[in-house]
Amino acid sequence: MENLLDIRNLKISFDSERSRTDAVKGISFCVGEDEAVAVVGESGSGKSVTAMSLTRLLPPPPLCRVGGKIIYRGADVAEMSESELRKIRGREIAYIFQEPSTSLNPVFTVGYQIAEAVKLHFPENKNPRKTVVEALKEVGIRNAEARYDSYPHELSGGMQQRVMIAMALACRPRLLIADEPTTALDVTIQKQIIELLLQIRKSRRMSLLLITHNFGIISELCTRVIVMFRGKIVEHGPVDEVLHNPQNPYTKALIACIPRLGMREKKLEPIDYSKLGEV
Repeated sequence: MENLLDIRNLKISFDSERSRTDAVKGISFCVGEDEAVAVVGESGSGKSVTAMSLTRLLPPPPLCRVGGKIIYRGADVAEMSESELRKIRGREIAYIFQEPSTSLNPVFTVGYQIAEAVKLHFPENKNPRKTVVEALKEVGIRNAEARYDSYPHELSGGMQQRVMIAMALACRPRLLIADEPTTALDVTIQKQIIELLLQIRKSRRMSLLLITHNFGIISELCTRVIVMFRGKIVEHGPVDEVLHNPQNPYTKALIACIPRLGMREKKLEPIDYSKLGEV
């Protein structure tokens, strides 16, 4: 399988007047064409900053320093000009963020916001409204023509997340990065969003990088999982293998957090951090 994205020895640090924080400490992994990969870990493990670094969305130096290689389709993202990056953001690599209510601009209609991306990447498109309405229909929004003119506050949380997915998919990207796409939703809506992402990924044969802290949702969406802890990769492998035979104590603790019907509550066993290791 050819690699669409190849990350080599990625390091990310944040500097303040008094201290320096190493958020990501030299990780390497890849995402192949038409492959779905999950990056799992608790808050603060470095998942989201890794995702943001892929198209240089992090603050510039000296606030944030990024080292290593981020190779997308054979080109190093660090060496791309701003104009080259603008062509990739949204068109080649698209994001779905975890809080749609804060990602959508409250003063513009949802259709207008999606159409902005379409106009930017496809200036030759003479009817962006039609493209947006089709994208809204694809993500299961009923009466899409009318919803084009709705404001974010007029939609439920689940509908807002569907709008964010439509915005990410409107330009038909090769790689979709979903950063905790179900965190702010109730369980029923979470399942709908997961099924929607699975259906669209398969129909479009696009790659997916799923950022999550929840092992419970990755088995339906992904074939491979990367487990991060304190800025390092501590385990990786096929999803079924890692779920059923985890090797790292931290991975075992995360899997133990998955709620199961009929399972009695018990305290999590303390982790011996000296035995976590690194992959």
